[in-house]
Amino acid sequence: MKAKISLLLFLFIILTSCFKHNEYKEYASFGEENRWQKSDVKTFEFDISDAKVFDVDVTDDNQLYNLVFKFSHVYDYQFATIPIKFGIESPDGNKEMITIDLAIKDNSGKELAECAGDVCDSNYTIKEKTKLQKGLYKVTISHGFEGAYLPNVLGIGFNVETVK
Repeated sequence: MKAKISLLLFLFIILTSCFKHNEYKEYASFGEENRWQKSDVKTFEFDISDAKVFDVDVTDDNQLYNLVFKFSHVYDYQFATIPIKFGIESPDGNKEMITIDLAIKDNSGKELAECAGDVCDSNYTIKEKTKLQKGLYKVTISHGFEGAYLPNVLGIGFNVETVK
């Protein structure tokens, strides 16, 4: 019996050590109208501090992180791509601007997101395996759509994941 429990515990530790861990996770929904207004710039703040997060030592200057953008929309979205703008302000005051065309559909018109019913979720890694200095970060996210609002958007989110 002890051998089975030890084996299960060992397998659990091995499996959980392979996954990315979320250090920061936030999501903002756009209510019943499902409209992301042009003027609605979302701000997300997170802190890389001297601590352990999910048993990962973030005091290690070699710790790597993924910055991930989450985009939720209704099924059969009317646009194939959406221009998204990211502003990343680091603790030392440096500002970085990143603009992407978020792909919603492939060339054949097939949804690229994971869909369940009428809800589709896309993940886009803004930065992968990057080092972050200790301190407070501020990330702003807006869209570059031509109209007053971007229709059929359920919400957006932002995650910071530690990479083992």
